[in-house]
Order: sequence, then structure tokens, then C-alpha cells
Amino acid sequence: MGFFSSRKKKKELRAAKIDDAFNRVYSQIEGIDSWEDPKKLEHYILDSCEQIIASTKAMERQKMEYRIVTRYLNDIKAIENLPKEKAKELRNTASRICELENNLVNARSIQRNITDEQYEVISDDEADMPEIINRFASDEIYQAKLKRNLAYLEGEKSRWEIEREELQGQIKLFRKMAVAILASFMTLLILLLAMYNAAQADISIWVFIVLFICAVSGFIVFVRQNTIARENKVAIVHLNQAISMLNVERMKYVNVTNSVEYSKDRYFVKTSAELQYVWEQYQDKLRDQQRYIQNNEDLEFYNSKLERILGEIGLADDKIWLNQVNALVDRQDMSECRHRLVMRRKKIRDRLDDHRRIVQEERDEIDRLMINHEHYLPEIQEIIKSVDKLCGTSSSSARKNA
Repeated sequence: MGFFSSRKKKKELRAAKIDDAFNRVYSQIEGIDSWEDPKKLEHYILDSCEQIIASTKAMERQKMEYRIVTRYLNDIKAIENLPKEKAKELRNTASRICELENNLVNARSIQRNITDEQYEVISDDEADMPEIINRFASDEIYQAKLKRNLAYLEGEKSRWEIEREELQGQIKLFRKMAVAILASFMTLLILLLAMYNAAQADISIWVFIVLFICAVSGFIVFVRQNTIARENKVAIVHLNQAISMLNVERMKYVNVTNSVEYSKDRYFVKTSAELQYVWEQYQDKLRDQQRYIQNNEDLEFYNSKLERILGEIGLADDKIWLNQVNALVDRQDMSECRHRLVMRRKKIRDRLDDHRRIVQEERDEIDRLMINHEHYLPEIQEIIKSVDKLCGTSSSSARKNA
């Protein structure tokens, strides 16, 4: 490593010296305007030297990339030529990693129908959730039962109120009938007495008839009034009972409704069935998280195992295969990967040839200009020699002699 770093430093120093020489020459020919002036040709030569240096640097980068691609191709060849047992272990480990990565992707894509607020509050009551759900369901059933009872008792209350109003109306009617019967009885007696006084007629039989009718009518009215009074008392008793039971049921309904509304507000649901569903979603999400953690741990284990196996093979770059696990499992993917690298290396080789051609053309053009013209700054020759040494180029005559 010390040897290569020393060479690199020398190369950098040489490039720095060339840059200084370029700057000095440019400063001397900057003010020349005529293209016929030899200084302009020197300027062109310097530009060509710069182009040679730039192309050479690009070639160095291309060569580095070429070596890297070649190492990758050698690694593929080493993997494909593994012994059967080693290849099987490698393929099984890579297959397991692919499976775990797919599981992680699927786990991240799963969306459970539970909000963050619901998840947080249920996690606080996790141990008591089955009992809470059962109590919520029982409260809903009891609430529905009380609602039916309230509707029934409201109907009973209305019925006994109507019954009582009707009985009150009958009581008033029979009171009026009693007054009318009494008035009629008195009127008839007065008429009979007037007839007796006027005609001295025998009115005893009419008196008995009137008394009989009045007695029968009075008895009927009396019996009916007593019956209505008893029915009225019964109606009042039933009405009071209905009101009392209605008040009790209303109190129960208010209490159970408060309990139901509390559960709805706390868990952000509308029914116990919805709470049961959210509870199941919570449990599923917990299992998803546990599977995700387990998959992560397994993935870490198999990645370490794969890294160990690749390290034992002695690849130039074993880290890159940790991100291309599919190629280790699928032969088709590996074949496509090798094909892409081969095509990439071919393109790099073509670019290297292009750069070499450009460099040589520029160097040949410098030789041609130097043969046709003899007036240069003293430093031009030194710059060209330095460029040849830095970039590994040579003049046409040197190549012919070689």
C-alpha cells in the first residue's frame, strides 16, 4: 500500500507542476490576438495537452470501473462453481432471507381497522377487555329490555288515565241523572197534588206508580254510582302502580344508558359488536407486531449466516450480494445479472478505446504542429514531455522507432 500511495503522490506532484507550467505559458500568450501568430498555435497545443490529460483521467476512472466489474463477474463464477453442499446451504439461506423480506413487506402493508386512540385505550384495559365487552353487551340487552318495558308502562299509564277520565265523566253524568230524577219526582208529586186539590180525584195509584219509578231509577243510579266509584278507585290504584313502576324503570334505564354511553365514548364505538370487532383487530395487530419482530430477528440471523458463507467463499466483494439475494436463489436472475455485467464491461471497453483514440489523435496533432512550426515558448517542450510521462503517451517518431 505504501508503494502505491507513493506513486500516487508523485503523480499528483507531477500534475501540479504541469498546471503551473500551463499557467505561466497562458500568461505569456494571453495578449496575442492574431491567429497567424505562432503563439496562438502554442495556445492550441496547450489546449490539446489539457484534453489529453482530461481523457487520461477519464480512462483511469473507466479502468477502475472495468476492474470492479471484472471482480463482480469473477465472484459470480465462484458462486456458480461452488460444491453442491455449499451451494445448497447458500441457496437455502438466501431463499429464507427472501421469504422473510417478503413477510416484512406484507406485514408493513397490512392495515388494521383500529385507530391510534382505540389502540391506546384498549392497551390500557387489555386484561379486562373480555369482561368489558360482555358487560357492554349485557347492558345493551338490558337497555333494550327496559326500553320495551318503558313503552309498555307508558301505554298502561295512558290506558288507566283514559279509563279514569271516562269514569269521572260517568260519575258526573249519573249525578246529573240523579238530580233530573229527583226534579222529575218532585214535579210529578206537585202535579198530582194539584189535580187532587182541583178535582178531588183518587190519585193514590199514580202516586204509587211515580214512587215506584223514582225508587227503581234511584236504585239503578245508586248501584251504578257505587260501581263507577269502585272502578275509579281500581283505575287510580293501577295508574299509581304504573307511574311508580315507570319511575323505577326510568331510573334503571338512565343508569344503564349512562353505562352504555360511557363504553361508547371511551372506546370510540357505537355498539358492543363493534367493540368486539375492534378488540379482534387489536389482537391481530399485536400478533402482526410480534411476527414483525420475530421476522426481523430471523432476518438478522440469516443475513449474518449469509455473510459468513460468502466470506468463506473468498469473494472480492461479498457485501454486494446481501442486497442481491434473489440472484443467489434464482438462476435466471443470476444469469441476467452476469449478462448485465458483461454488457457493462463491453461498454467500458468501448469507451476506453474511444478515449485512447482521442488521446492518440490529439498527440499526433501536436507532433504535426511541432514539425510544421518551430517557434514555441521554451516551456512548451517541457510541458509536452511531462504530459507524455503523466499520461503514458509518446510522439509518432518514438512509436515508429519502437
